[in-house]
Amino acid sequence: MKITNHLTEEDVMDIGEMKGVSKEEVLSRLLEPLVERERLPDKEPFLSALVERESLGTTAVGGGIAVPHARVKGLESPVLALFRSREGIPFGAVDNAPVHLIFLVLTPEEATEMHLRTLARVVSLLRDQDIRGRLLQASGSKEMYRVLLEEDEGEE
Repeated sequence: MKITNHLTEEDVMDIGEMKGVSKEEVLSRLLEPLVERERLPDKEPFLSALVERESLGTTAVGGGIAVPHARVKGLESPVLALFRSREGIPFGAVDNAPVHLIFLVLTPEEATEMHLRTLARVVSLLRDQDIRGRLLQASGSKEMYRVLLEEDEGEE
């Protein structure tokens, strides 16, 4: 599955420090640029879905990565976004480490198989130390997006 089929260069962003904020506030701030660019119609239903999913268990899987995700009623196609924080963000990771890469995955409510395939692909990419290192060391969002394009070559 090609991640870049559902992710544009503008969906890859560097974010600053977020000290002293709750996980809900972090998620809210991550949704804002997607709403501003009209990738999402409204923040609230997506924030609610992400917060509900986080209540089941953290999506910060360790190693400095988090994959907050939700299936959302009314969404017509997947919306993905990759955020990088050089400073790291507390996100309740299983290893208690700050998160540096957050890959947001929102899919239509009825698209269970697509949701699972997308999550598997994202986690596979971020678990790869080489890819993770290239994303963390990239000079900016354009270079981060190029890393993802390169990794998508040969994918269906």
